[in-house]
Amino acid sequence: MKKILAVGCGGMAGSLLRAAVFQFVGAGIGLWLVNIIGSFFIGVAAARLINRSAETRLFVSTGLIGSFTSFSAFSADWFRLLESSLLTGMMYALGMTAASIVAAAFGLLAGRKGAVE
Repeated sequence: MKKILAVGCGGMAGSLLRAAVFQFVGAGIGLWLVNIIGSFFIGVAAARLINRSAETRLFVSTGLIGSFTSFSAFSADWFRLLESSLLTGMMYALGMTAASIVAAAFGLLAGRKGAVE
């Protein structure tokens, strides 16, 4: 039960943070921001939380970061773009995916560097 509560509490916080980003900068650029920032922090979390409790890892990774990022909104935007232009849709998908993977890699490196010092 503690694990479910950890995910739920983290999820509430992450979704509220995503809503705040969308409110501040708009949904279009906001989606890029939350997915890239979230990917960076999932990398940091993977490096830094390895020795923490399951509840802590679930709160941060699955709950907070998982609800902060939005694959479903990305998918919806992608399908909308594909309907208007195959090329635009594919560029969008490749760009978002590549940016998120690079951000996660930098986050993992940053998390490992911080763990050593």
